[in-house]
Order: sequence, then structure tokens, then C-alpha cells
Amino acid sequence: MKWIIFGLILNQFAFAESFQPTSQASCVSLDLRDEKLRDIRDQKQVAWCYAFTAADMLTHAYDLTEKASAADVAINYNESDLGQFSRWLFRTFGRKPTQGEQDNFMMPHQTGFNKVALDRAMREGHCPERVFPSESWVKMNREGDKWLEAKTDLRTAMLEIFGLLKNQDNLTVANLPFYYHFKNVESPEEFYNLIKGHNFSDFYSNLRNEVCKHDRIKFQNRYESVMYIKDILTFPVMNNQLNRGRVVGIDYDSRLLTDQNNDSVSFSELHTSTIVARRWNKTQNECQYLVRDSHGAQCSRYDSNYGCLGGQVWIDESKIYSNLISFVYIIKK
Repeated sequence: MKWIIFGLILNQFAFAESFQPTSQASCVSLDLRDEKLRDIRDQKQVAWCYAFTAADMLTHAYDLTEKASAADVAINYNESDLGQFSRWLFRTFGRKPTQGEQDNFMMPHQTGFNKVALDRAMREGHCPERVFPSESWVKMNREGDKWLEAKTDLRTAMLEIFGLLKNQDNLTVANLPFYYHFKNVESPEEFYNLIKGHNFSDFYSNLRNEVCKHDRIKFQNRYESVMYIKDILTFPVMNNQLNRGRVVGIDYDSRLLTDQNNDSVSFSELHTSTIVARRWNKTQNECQYLVRDSHGAQCSRYDSNYGCLGGQVWIDESKIYSNLISFVYIIKK
């Protein structure tokens, strides 16, 4: 997958002025959201946007009975060659953590490529969101001889789990201060067995496999993903996929969401979302797309000039193009 990185770098220097707008006749209104794509999951401070997008694309393409787990998709991606290479690259050449960020940099690697995540998931199958949640995990706190249940967001949970892994030499089942409860990991003993003798990378791979071992569902149909690097045919190709009823995952600069005037791309701001609808903007006289983000249903985080629908925003084609790097779609072989 090294061609992905090369293509994205090349994209930085090409097609800056080659935007060709979609005509009104080709911008027929459509909405690809189904019931399973109505509610938007919230990645909060965990940078798994590509995995939330991939999970939504899989759910839509395969018409799954329930949402695919984004956490399962992300941890599966981290086990790929590109995932491991990206983690090494980030830790070797990325910004060095400050004193207060040391633990944050020891969490599972979080950024990734939508296409690679899709390919691995389509080969191995998906785990339902109900089985392996992607927004918060159930924490069991020890209170004397009882365990009290509370929900914890993923970032906090990961930092707490890292603390256990870091101090596992002093850890026993008897003094375990808390554990996280999942299907197939229901007791402190089972959680302790995942901690003892493992590092943070092994832990999450083992957790994913253990939690989903009886619920992973293989995809019966053979589909493939296509990654399209931005060029002058970007929107003709994208609209062709939308016309075929396929949602599209876009890779772009996240600053576009908070500033409609942003017109440059920085890899440090790379973000992935899904395009799920299209319409004609009569005011601006151009095609407009509904970008489905993965930060919940709130609208306060987006530029107030956008039309926002519960965490989804309408953005003009020209603005998407100036911030776009690539997009991904799923087709049948």
C-alpha cells in the first residue's frame, strides 16, 4: 500500500486550479441514508474517523442488520502492515509529546486509511457495534467486595488500561482496582488474563478477538474498495458512485468543517467522513453534498454558515474540492 502514501504526497502539488463544477442537470437530489445511518456515532477524542467512516460504509454497502463496530475496524487496521508502519512513522518522526502527553502517545495508534481498513474488514468479517462498542465501554469499579458499573469514553478507558499494563508487575486479580466488561470478557479474572504478560498492542488485538470470537460475521458477497486520488474527474466519478446508490468516504482537511474559507490541505489535519446525500445549492449555483461526520449529533462544532442536520453538514462542491485529497467507495467485483 505504499502507493497510497506516494499518491497523497503527489496530490499536494497537482490539480490546484483544475476544478470543473458539476452541472445542475447532473446534480440530481438524492439521499442515501437508511435507518441504520440516521444516528451518528461520536469518536470524541479518539482519532478513529477513518474507522467510523469505514464501519458506516460497510453497514450501508452490505445492508447489515446492525452497525459494524468502528472499534473492531480500527484495531484490525492497526494490525496491518500499513498500520504498523504508520505507528512507527508517527512515533519516530512525529511531534514529540510533552510531559503531560506521554501516556496519550502510548494509546493504540489512531490515524489510518479508510481503504486499508475496509479491505481488512471485508476479508475477516465484521463485529456488531452492540458486541464491541465504539463510543464508550462499561467500567466495573471495585468498591469493597462489590463491583459498581459506569460508562467510560474510549480515550479515558484506553489511558486507564495503559496504566494497568504499565504497572502489571504489581497487579493481581485480588487488587485489580477496576476492569472493563464486554461480552466474553465478563469477569475480573478474564480481564486480568488479557492484561498479564501483554503490552498495549497485544492487549487490544487479544481484546478484539476475545470479545468478537462468537459474533464475527463473514461477508458472503465479494466486494472491493477503490481509492480515487483527486484529479479533474473527481466529481464525475464521485457522482457516478452516488447515482449507483453507494455512499462515498472522503479524505480531506478537517479545518473545512470549522472554517468554510479554508482552502488548503495539511496532512496533520487529515480527516475522513462520509458523503451520504446531494442537492443543488440555488444560492451559490453549484452542487452541494451532505458530509456525515463522526462527532455525534451536535452542530456547534461546525461553521455556522453551513446547513447542519444533526452532525451532518451541507458543503458546496468547490469547497470540498479545495480541501480534498481522495475518496473511497465500495463496488461489487
